[in-house]
Amino acid sequence: MSRSEPAEQTVPSTLQKNNQSSDLDATQRVEPASAPGGGRPKRWRWILAALGLFVALLGLGAWGGYQTAISARKAQEELQSAVEANFQFQLGVQDLQAGFCVRARDRFVYVIQLIPDYPQAQEQLVQASLCAGTGAPQPIAENAEVAAGPTPTPDLRGAETIFAEAQSLAVAQNWDALLSSLDSLRKNFPDFQPIEVDRLYYIAYRNRGVQRILPPVGDLERGIFDLNRAEQIGPLDQQADSVRQLAAWYILGASFWEVDWPQAVQYFEYLAGPNGAAPQLHDTSFFTATDRLAEAQVFYAQDLIREAEGLALDKQWCSAGDTMAQADAYSPLDSEGQELWTYYIDQCALNGNEAR
Repeated sequence: MSRSEPAEQTVPSTLQKNNQSSDLDATQRVEPASAPGGGRPKRWRWILAALGLFVALLGLGAWGGYQTAISARKAQEELQSAVEANFQFQLGVQDLQAGFCVRARDRFVYVIQLIPDYPQAQEQLVQASLCAGTGAPQPIAENAEVAAGPTPTPDLRGAETIFAEAQSLAVAQNWDALLSSLDSLRKNFPDFQPIEVDRLYYIAYRNRGVQRILPPVGDLERGIFDLNRAEQIGPLDQQADSVRQLAAWYILGASFWEVDWPQAVQYFEYLAGPNGAAPQLHDTSFFTATDRLAEAQVFYAQDLIREAEGLALDKQWCSAGDTMAQADAYSPLDSEGQELWTYYIDQCALNGNEAR
């Protein structure tokens, strides 16, 4: 029996029109996609949008890094200003007690310019001004220049003679005498070769600052002061900037002495730890960074032992054991401490940290 051919199906005319319309619409929708060159606008829009987002994120990352660098730089400048202000304030107090009222007044003015709310600076300025016979101090101009040290004795020699002497002193590396000579030259002949005089000032302050900080001198505050003065003339080289940072770490570590042993240990580890940059750096007490680190670690270990004992009272045995391990790492425990540490470890194995 032969297979019959399928009957031809009749499509309603309305559906045909709809199909034709749909075909036309589809054709109209497809045609714009076949733009010259075979591109696809929607895909390009997504690519361009992704590229724009990537550039924006890259810009935000760069901006974040820039802001972090600025914050670090500002923090370092604030630290240096604080060190310098403290140094000048102490000198001002000494000058006032010795009767050098004018010099003390100038120092207190300088301190207030560096840190306007420096403790007791305003009170000391009032006393110094009264002592100098000038009455109550006048308001300090925001950008006024104030000499931080004594006023040099007027020098009436010729500019060329003083300048030649200054050059000889620079060759001889006599920085104190060079600065005194330059002060005389700048006071009596302010317009004489200003660029060359500034260059000599920079050399003197830079080299005297480094010399003051490094052993055997160890006059850290004065050294930082000199390097800050040099930086006001021109940027410091890498060595001078590094030496200033080392001095700042030492001063910061000493400021935490007997107050916050973890912080003291942290800063002296920068100087005298396994990768310390200046283990023999010291201040005028000749107490080296190595000595300070060793002593700070002993006191910090004692604090950790007391902390472990407190944890044990709360039956936090595992935490107590871990704290004793930290103490041993900073300063080896004696036999009694070792026995206590072992007990905490055993209790931790049996009971763990009991819930509070």
